[in-house]
This record gives sequence, C-alpha cells and structure tokens, in this order.
Amino acid sequence: MGTAIHVEIDVLCMIILAAIAFQSRLDVNQEMRRVLFRWLVYGILLILFLDAVWILIDGKMFPFAIPFNRVINAVFLALGVLLGGIWYLYVLETMNYRMTPALVGAVMAPGLFFLVLNLASIWTGWTFYVDASNVYVRGPLFWLQTIGAICMLLVSLVHILIYLIVRRKDVEIYEVWKLLTFYIIPVCGTLVSIPYTGMPGTWTCASVSIVLIYIDNQDREILIDSLTGLNNRKNLNKVYTDYVRQVSEEKQLYLFMLDLDDFKGINDTYGHTAGDKALRETAKLLKKAASNRQSIVLRFGGDEFLVMGFFRDDEEAENFRQEIRGLFREWNEESKEEYRLKISCGYSRYADAKPLQGLIEEADSELYADKSLNKRLKMA
Repeated sequence: MGTAIHVEIDVLCMIILAAIAFQSRLDVNQEMRRVLFRWLVYGILLILFLDAVWILIDGKMFPFAIPFNRVINAVFLALGVLLGGIWYLYVLETMNYRMTPALVGAVMAPGLFFLVLNLASIWTGWTFYVDASNVYVRGPLFWLQTIGAICMLLVSLVHILIYLIVRRKDVEIYEVWKLLTFYIIPVCGTLVSIPYTGMPGTWTCASVSIVLIYIDNQDREILIDSLTGLNNRKNLNKVYTDYVRQVSEEKQLYLFMLDLDDFKGINDTYGHTAGDKALRETAKLLKKAASNRQSIVLRFGGDEFLVMGFFRDDEEAENFRQEIRGLFREWNEESKEEYRLKISCGYSRYADAKPLQGLIEEADSELYADKSLNKRLKMA
C-alpha cells in the first residue's frame, strides 16, 4: 500500500508539471527567467520519474536489476544538487543579476562535482550502494550529498535575505518575498525526509512550490502591470460591480483619475529609463496614499492612473486628493532625481446606478480641468 501511494503521488505531480512544462514551452516570451523556470520543471519531472521507478524496482530481482538500480540512484542524487544550482540561477535572474558565463559556472560547479561523485558511486559506493538483494543503502559519504543539497538552498536563501537588506530598491520587493515564501514547502519536505529513506518529501513538495510560482506568475501577468506592479484594467469592471454593492450613506464610492504633468518632457529630456522610474515612483506614492483604505489602485494606461475607493463625502474625497498632492511634494523635496513629479487629479462620485464608463468620463473631465488649472498656475 505504501509503495502504491508513493508512486501515485509522484505520478500526480508529474502530470501537473508536464502540463506546466507544455504551456511554458508554448510561450513566445523566452526571457532567461522563463527558460530557467522551465528547466526546473523538466528537472523535477525527471527526478519524480526516477523516484517512481526506484520505488518499484528497489528490492526486486530481475535481469540487470542491480546495475539498473545503481544508475537510477546515481542520476537521482546528482540531479538534486544540479537543480539547486538552477534554482539559484533563477533567484539571481529574478534579482536582476547579469548572467555571465563566470557566474553561471560558479553556481553550477557544485552540481557538476556531485554529478561526478554520484556517478563514481556506482562503482565505489561513496554516497550510496545497492546490496546483493537489490536494496538501496546510503553510503559513508551520503552526509556530504545531503550537506551539498541543503547548502545550495541555504546559499541562495541567504543571498535573498542580504539582497532585501542591501539592494531592496533595485528589484520589485514582492518578487523577492515570493522567492522566500516558496522556500518553506520544499525545505520542510527535505527535513522530514532526511531520517526516512524513500519517503516522498523534497521533490513532491518542490512540485507544490513550482505550481504555486506558476499560478502566481500567470495571475500577475493577467492582472498586474509589469512596470509598476499595480493592477491593470482587466479586472476593473468586476471590482466596480463588487464595490457598487457595498455603497451606503456612510460609504460613498469615488473614482479618481490621475495623470502625470509633463511626462513627455521627462521622457524627452532624461530618457525612457527615467520615464519608467517616474511611473514606478508614482505607483508607490499612490499605493501609499490608498494603503489604509478599501480601494483599488491601477495603471489605466500610459501615465494615467485610477484610484477607486470609499469615502464619507466630497470633503473627505477632496482631502484624499490633497493628501496625494502632499505626498508628491514631499517626494520632490526629498528626491535626488533631476526631474520633478507633478500630478493632476479629478474625481467623481457614484450615484443613480451610474455605469463605470460614465464615472470614468466625469473624473476624466475633472482631471483635464485640474490639468488646465495647473498649467495656468505654472505660467502665472
């Protein structure tokens, strides 16, 4: 019964990973992080296959059973450390490191060492051996194999923690925290499986992490603007319908349209890299302003943003608009950038079963009135 459950778990994980690998292979976007992710999926697929084969043949006698068992285990153990290296490269790519041949070689060197060590163990029995009954037994250097696999995970984990402290402004923090979160499941599986030979732990748990990463990436690509990390427009109608149901006398729904003043000037004068940074900084300021409210902040398009949330009345909504302006003034005073961020803002209030498009048009009209006023004040 235990063997059957072990194999069923492996096969189930393999089916799920095969579907992810197939979808990933069809993706026309072949950036390095996606390629590394796909190799992780391929590697875990192979490990699960070897694990399922091993549990079926271990202790069974048939022609060439012992050499076959040795090869299965040698490849299985070697892949464990090699995949740790690929995972480390995936982490580095996520943190925007430049993938030089020297860096890739340094990261993958331990995996190549353990590949040689485990292949040699077919004859030497260093990390494992197969006894006369065709039963796998851990060898005298298995501890080295275990330490190597764990160290590959720990080194990348420590690297992430250091990166969060030292260079947190260079990469989207959510992506780094996500990497940390997805360590928990396979590490727990590894710790549980160490005392028990043959227990499905590390790689079935790693499969769960891979699935979670894939789902999260898919959700973010569908609903999240890749530049700013804000929501995009795809889910706006659904959120609007939900928010409308919550409207009451004490809880009025407002929609704000916001636009960066002279964004084209930032792009033309300082370059598109500066323009992209200006958009990211704007997104951070808007998220900060809306952080303590039930609201949604999204990039509507270009340099235009939308905030939708609940306020008691027009006075509170106007205070929110002034709060946003205050945050931008503070940013301009503290920033070392050569450009300044200035924003125009208009808002509208939901009433009389007004459709979303009508609310957007009203706020947009107020936005351009505010932008015209800002231009006149600038010229005065």
